[in-house]
Parts: sequence; structure tokens; C-alpha cells
Amino acid sequence: MKTCRKLLIAFLLLSLLSSTTKAAEDKLIIYTALQQNEAQTYINAFENYSGIKTKLVRKSTGILLNILRRQKDYRPEVDILFGGPAELYYLAAEEDRFYKYSSPYKDQIPYEYMDNQDRWWGIYIGSIGFAVNNKKLEKLGINPPKSWRDLADPQYKNLITIPNPVSSGTGYTILSTVLQSFSNEEAKIILKQISQNIKEYTNSGAMASKLTALGHSAVGISFSHDIQKLQKEGYKLELIIPAEGTGYEIGGMAIIKDSHNLDKAKSFVDFMLSEKGQNLYSEIGEYRLPTNFLAKIPEASIKLENANLIDYNLKSSALNKKKNLAFWQQEIYFGGENIE
Repeated sequence: MKTCRKLLIAFLLLSLLSSTTKAAEDKLIIYTALQQNEAQTYINAFENYSGIKTKLVRKSTGILLNILRRQKDYRPEVDILFGGPAELYYLAAEEDRFYKYSSPYKDQIPYEYMDNQDRWWGIYIGSIGFAVNNKKLEKLGINPPKSWRDLADPQYKNLITIPNPVSSGTGYTILSTVLQSFSNEEAKIILKQISQNIKEYTNSGAMASKLTALGHSAVGISFSHDIQKLQKEGYKLELIIPAEGTGYEIGGMAIIKDSHNLDKAKSFVDFMLSEKGQNLYSEIGEYRLPTNFLAKIPEASIKLENANLIDYNLKSSALNKKKNLAFWQQEIYFGGENIE
């Protein structure tokens, strides 16, 4: 009798484990570099639209590619990468980590905002800007910075927050922007001078401007849409586009090669490439620019034609990422002075 009872318990446990594993596999696993609350809003809309259940995991851009690389020798746990600057997607595509999919909505996306081999797609665009806490600067008798060169002025010492380019895709876009805006020699001088004024490096791009909004710093460098969101929430910030010009991101999305849930992953891609999916930006009060030319552009968002963009070279930024980060770590972060 005891033996039968043990066998029954073992059978029930195995059945429970099997059903739990299957339930987990049935969920579409999405890794995102977006802020958790914002990403979850898009995920909820997709679930309501499709009936497909998902699991959302938030990771910083800087470690997403490393996660894929660690999983290269076995079936990956993730189905979709969602959000974060396109340098990540360019590099991962070159390493053959994405599934090629020709979405029926890709004709609504300008070719410059997606991979020409259908390995990844751009779902939003955003430019870099300065979040300025004028109240804090006025108390110090300092004028707001209008340019990258201004940020190098010693009067801003311990007044700037900026994302760490190793952990943050926003941070790397900022680093690459400065390197592309000036000659190589001048860019490195400006970056080293700015580094002397940094109060804190943040792991998240949005956090740099949030700390400025809270008065922790006087200037935070982030994507313009993150700064505008803080303005909408009532924080007294001025958004300044640097006079020399600014860089921008193409926020990406891709299906992971050997995805457990390929059909569901395709459904998610189609949804976020569609007019319906990208209309969510304006519907929920975000300021990201949609890549779908049929989607509504959020009111008050910084249009590309008004953003004073540099000729940002995505391919160069991606291919030189390892070299650029090595320079930043060796000559600025660890080689600089008074860096927290």
C-alpha cells in the first residue's frame, strides 16, 4: 500500500511539473530594454489583441547581447528582443542570432529603419537631448548648457548625470554621438573634459534625466522622449538640443533564432510594426516617434526635422562599439579624475 501511495505521489508530482513546464513554454518570452512599466503597457495591449500570454523580462541594453551569446550552444530561453538602440540588433544579426521574418507590415516601415535581410525592425525613433534643471542652475548663477562643448566647461563640475555607455544603450548612443560630431582628437578631448563634470553615471538612460528632475543634478543627458515624459509629469525641466547637432536611436525588435514560440513571436512583431501597435505611443502619452508612416505622431514630440540631427552612422557605431567602449573605460571612466 505504501509503495502504491509513493508511486501515486511521484506520478502526480511529475504531472504537475510537466504541466508547469508546458505552461511556461506556451508563454511568449520577451526581453526588453524599455522601462518595465512602459513595456508592460505594450505587452498588455498585445495580449488583449491576440489572446497570447507573455512573460516580460527587463534587462539593460548592455547585457542583452551577452545573454544571447551565453545561450548560443543551446536552445534560447527568450523568443523576442524588444526595444533598445539598433546597434545591439545590428551586432546580434551579424552573429546570426535572429530569425528572418518578412512581416506583412514591413512595407509600412521606411527601409532605413530596418534590416535589409528581415532580421530586425525599427519600431520607434528618438533623439538625444539635455534635461536642464534651471532652478538649480539659477541658484548657482550658471547659465544652461547649449552645446556639447558647454558641458565640458568646469563650471558644471559635479552637476551632470549621464548613462554609463557599458550598461546603457542610451549611454552608448551619447558616446557615439560625440565621437561622430567632432574630429577624433577633439571628440576625445571633449569627452574627457565632460567626464570631469560628471556627478553620477546611471545604469539606465531614463534615470539620468530623472535624477536631474529630482534635483540630484543640474543637467541630465537622455533621449528627448524620456525628458518630455518627465515634463508631462510636472517636473520643471528644459529640454535642450545641443547646438552642434545630436544623435538618435532606432529602437529595435527581433525574433530570436530557434524561438520556442515562432508563430506567437511573428504575431508580436506584426502587432508592433502595425499602425495599431505604434499608435500606442500617442495613446498612452509617450513621445517616441513611430517608424510606421501610418501611425499617429505623438503631439509635442521632437520631430526629426526639428532635432538638429547629425549624420549618425549606425553601422559605424555598431562595428566600433567594442573599440569605443574600451576607450571610454580605459581613458575616461578609470583614467579620469573625481569620477564617482
